Parts: sequence; C-alpha cells; structure tokens
Amino acid sequence: MTETTQSTNVHPETVPAAHDLRAIVESPGHPAGVVVGAGGDPLILALPIFAVGSLALGVTLTGLMFPVASLGAVIPVVLLATGLGLVMSTIWAALLGQTMVAGITGTFGGFWLSFGGLLLGLTHNWFGVDPAAVAPVQELFFVSWACLFLFLLVPCLRLPAVYPAIVGLVVATLALAAASAATGNATVLKIAGYVTLAFAFLGFSAFVNVGLTAMGARKPFPPLGRPLMS
Repeated sequence: MTETTQSTNVHPETVPAAHDLRAIVESPGHPAGVVVGAGGDPLILALPIFAVGSLALGVTLTGLMFPVASLGAVIPVVLLATGLGLVMSTIWAALLGQTMVAGITGTFGGFWLSFGGLLLGLTHNWFGVDPAAVAPVQELFFVSWACLFLFLLVPCLRLPAVYPAIVGLVVATLALAAASAATGNATVLKIAGYVTLAFAFLGFSAFVNVGLTAMGARKPFPPLGRPLMS
C-alpha cells in the first residue's frame, strides 16, 4: 500500500502549466493536425478488386473450369479479396468526402462479404439449415440483394454509362440466380454466370480508364460513356 501511494504522488513542479502545454503544441515542429485522405481515387482499388471477384464467380457459375458444385472455390477471392478490398475503398472514399462512391463501394462490399459468408455457412452447416431448405435460403439472399441494387440503379443513372450498366447486369444476375434457386434449373444459373462475366468485363474496362486517367492521360481509353440521366 505504501509503495502504491508513493508511486501515484505527483509533484506540482513537474506538471506543466496550461500556457506551457499550449506553447508546446503550437510551436514549430509540433503540427496541430494531420490531414488524412487528402487525395487519390478510391476507384483505382474498387474497380479491379470488384472485377476479379466477378470474374471468379462468373467462371464458376458457367462451369467453364470446374462444376458449379465447387462454388466454394470462390470464397478466398470474393470474401478475402473483393469484400475486404471494397471495404478499404469505402473508407478511402469516405475520408475524401465522396458520398456516392462510398455508398456504392460499401454496398458492393456488403454484398460480397455476405455472399462469402453464405457460402461458408452453407458449406459447413454453420446456420443449422436443413438441406431441403438450402434453396429457399439462397433465393431469399438473391432476391434481397436484387431489390437493393435495383434501387441503387436509379441514382447511378447520373454517373457515366458504364456504372449503371454494371449495376443493371448485377440485378439481372441476382434475379437469374434467384430463379435458378426457386426452380432448380441449372441452365438459368449458367446464364447468370455469363451475365456475371459481362459485368466483370465492364469492371476491368472501367479500371483501365481510371488507371490511365490517374497516370495523366488526357483521353483515356475505353470511354465510360455519358450519364443516362442529367
């Protein structure tokens, strides 16, 4: 007890006065603040990380490399790369005050993270879902996200045409996936895979444009298109 009391005693002469603290903080060499996120374009990360996840999913759904039953193979890409990468882009955009960019990347980040979680949960039976109820669970997932992206499409119409095109194709993919889960039709799911490859290609194209712009190109290629709504 004696040692504890002695260790907490503070001598008045060792405590700086208020004016001394102010002088220390405001003196040269002690910056009063730090500017975080002062520049850059979050899309330089968001677009390629989105496109690679879409590519992996599209290739899997179409069965071009392995059966659709091996859908769990995309988890490392869609969860640990695309999902987390889009969260990083969202934070970057928020620091820059880019509200719409942060909203779009955050929404897509939530989709990819939850999709990876769905695949993990169903593969390892974490949710206690009866095997007979797996299809309705998938249908609920796809319908819920399709509705959200359908509403997201409206404000995206004021962006360059490539972005509403991507969101529109995402809505179509989710609708097809929901229909496949409801009917058990594998052909419909394969069609959804080809639509996924289409918006993956658009994502890579937009990334090339943003990348060239970041490098100072005056007329970057390919063009992103004019907004569909003023």
